[in-house]
Amino acid sequence: MTPISMKAYVEAFGNPSEQLGIRLEEKKELKTDEVEVRMQLSPVNPSDLIPIYGRYAHRVTLPLVPGYEGVGVVERVGKGVSRRVLGQRVLPLRGEGTWQTVVHAPAALAVPVPDSLSDETAAQMYINPVTAYVLLTEKLKIPSGGMLVINAANSVMRRLLIQLAAGMNIRVVGLVRRRAVINELMQLGAHKIIAAKEGEEALQLESVLQGEKADAAVDMVGGASGTALARSVKPGKTLLALGLLSGRPLDWEYTTETLGVKGKMFHLRHWNAAVSGERFQQVFQTLFHMMESGRLLLPPVQHTYPLGQAREALQFYENGKNSGKIIFSRP
Repeated sequence: MTPISMKAYVEAFGNPSEQLGIRLEEKKELKTDEVEVRMQLSPVNPSDLIPIYGRYAHRVTLPLVPGYEGVGVVERVGKGVSRRVLGQRVLPLRGEGTWQTVVHAPAALAVPVPDSLSDETAAQMYINPVTAYVLLTEKLKIPSGGMLVINAANSVMRRLLIQLAAGMNIRVVGLVRRRAVINELMQLGAHKIIAAKEGEEALQLESVLQGEKADAAVDMVGGASGTALARSVKPGKTLLALGLLSGRPLDWEYTTETLGVKGKMFHLRHWNAAVSGERFQQVFQTLFHMMESGRLLLPPVQHTYPLGQAREALQFYENGKNSGKIIFSRP
């Protein structure tokens, strides 16, 4: 009997729940330097949905299998890979999309997972933790005692930034929409969390900071919220833009020319392209140790769907009912 793999796929750009399909295929030939991983869990992240909408259409080839991260077990190895990794639990990264039951990935970039981490935790250890860690340790270089201002502070990545920054003696001042999350974010280590309505961010930040300027900012919203962050940063320091939740771009000319703030975009794929395989693996080992010691916490998975129900999961996500992390399991 021919081995079969189930995969979620997209053949046209548009609304993810409408464009996503499920199909069964024969397993492909394994390349010499690859491992074949039977997936256990694959999360749904906003970054997984962006290419489905077609926002990166110029560099996306259809049909597309979405998914950037997940955890599974090595079932087969290429001719150039040691058989000792068979049966090992790994993160099969930077290969095929992870929303499928079997993933082929470069063996050198398959990250071994310690037994101490659950599948739910391991599956989420790439996109958000690595981004937060790289921002603080390589891109922003905020001094001990310095200040970082952020918006969308209740997102998973921002929660990780708060925790990592607290361990580095960096004060985080964050903007949120809902007062209900303030206490929880403060317990994670934030210096100050401000609930501000749209359009009121700049006034609220100025009131709280009382003339003090931040050493850096991370913007995921754009528009007025991103501009408010830029106004709170010292001239000559950096604002990194990661997203555009408002749908409105940051005013780059005002940020750089009028305020004198260094505005930059950050894309994890650019870091991936520049970093060595050894450094890539080292970052994960550092993050695993932080997770094992309790210095870093990820929010629990709230909703698990079999991969065959991926379309229903995305409908749930898009309908605004999502109150936590969604993850795909084996069919």
